[in-house]
Amino acid sequence: MGYNICMINQIIQKFKNITMHRLMNYSLWALILSATVFSLFNILPFVWWHILATWLLMMVTSYLSNQLLGKIFKVRPNFESQIITANIITLIVGPFDPFSNILNLILIALIAQASKYIFVFRGRHIFNPAAAGVLFGALFLDLGASWWVGSVYLIPVILIIGILMINKLRWWHLPISFLVAYLVLFTAAFQIKPTLTLLAPLLFFSFVMLVEPLTAPAGRKIRIYYGLFVAVLLILLQKFSSISYSLELSLLIGNIFSKILNPTPRLIFKFIRTEEVAANIRSFFFKPLKQFTFNPGQFLEWMLPHEKADNRGIRRWFTIAASPTEKEIMLATKFSEKSSSFKQALLQLKPGDELNTVPPDGDFVLPKDESKKLVFIAGGIGITPFRSMVKYMVDKKLNRDIILLYSCKTEADVAFKQLFEQAKSFGIKPIFVISDQVGYINPDMIKKEVPDWQDRIFYVSGPEPMVESFEKMLASMGIKEANIVRDYFPGYEESA
Repeated sequence: MGYNICMINQIIQKFKNITMHRLMNYSLWALILSATVFSLFNILPFVWWHILATWLLMMVTSYLSNQLLGKIFKVRPNFESQIITANIITLIVGPFDPFSNILNLILIALIAQASKYIFVFRGRHIFNPAAAGVLFGALFLDLGASWWVGSVYLIPVILIIGILMINKLRWWHLPISFLVAYLVLFTAAFQIKPTLTLLAPLLFFSFVMLVEPLTAPAGRKIRIYYGLFVAVLLILLQKFSSISYSLELSLLIGNIFSKILNPTPRLIFKFIRTEEVAANIRSFFFKPLKQFTFNPGQFLEWMLPHEKADNRGIRRWFTIAASPTEKEIMLATKFSEKSSSFKQALLQLKPGDELNTVPPDGDFVLPKDESKKLVFIAGGIGITPFRSMVKYMVDKKLNRDIILLYSCKTEADVAFKQLFEQAKSFGIKPIFVISDQVGYINPDMIKKEVPDWQDRIFYVSGPEPMVESFEKMLASMGIKEANIVRDYFPGYEESA
């Protein structure tokens, strides 16, 4: 057991620097390959080449249809998204001889991709594309989903995929809320215990389809409601109807519910300028084409299509370094000699260029109770959410008891120093920890600089390894988990 956990941790570390969409495709390909090998050795009761032939047909159809639809609707197709949809359809339809069903399979793939262009609300597609295509097949082609991926032999692979994906998103609350609610309701409604045969397709559904970021709502609490809603709806469909496509239908109705809960549109920003704010750190300023609201400390997922994208892809999470009180939106990031293709594309932006993002998300925000005393711990570029919070406090003239411990390698690496010095008038005590001079932040330093550390809530922001290290350090000091608020930069490395 300990060996298995260690192996999973090694896998998580290996894929930490890969974007979510690329990781999803790698994971689905691994699942398709596993199923093919299992079929080749008669572990699964399928013809191995049927799986591969169906996958190839889905890939080609998805690519060609997206190129055509992109030209018709004058939208640049998202290559990684269309491949994810093709992979999912492969895993839930069939497998059978694709040549005997070639036209139906092509239509399912075509409708799945078309749903992203036709069923759009405020710039974002409403429905999970794979579910939309498969439901069309069930209703009009008499070719519904078999959910063959839900084999008990594939559960270990599905679990690994789920751990990788949900760990990347930090969305454990969504699949857990769905699975727990569904299993409890299933036991109560049907008076039988769930089996592995039932659980396998549900794991794939919740880890892969339910968590699709573009159709799931933003915000932890709303996503929990979303998971519960889909679970309840699925039970109702299974209990009181005889339809065979309850999983797909519950998800698609859930997608509509998601838009009702969280109707914020896709956001478009026009690039204005860039500035150097510290050694190898640049800020990029954008003007939103439409006004939107966010809380200091939240983040946006930015999409920047560019040629020869590396393994980190064309999407990236960035904290909104600006305050809601400012007219311009700012992101700040660190550059190195081997920066990612995404960051290189950022440097190539020209005034007037437009970028798309999904709505703001994240729970790394100030507590509503202004009497609570806080400690901010930032490492490197992890200072950005604190810049947003402090700027908001300064502009709103809000006084809060906050001690900022900001760790940088050298003096030249300190960003936004002038703002933090200005914030002293509003209860902020900035402490700039220059590691080349005094070493790293440690328990003794915290106890010295924060005499009442046991009475404070700690906010920690920075690259994931740093945040995890501070979590362990604070826990060893006796800080309760409830008093540690974390902000991760998924897959972020100082050299990225």
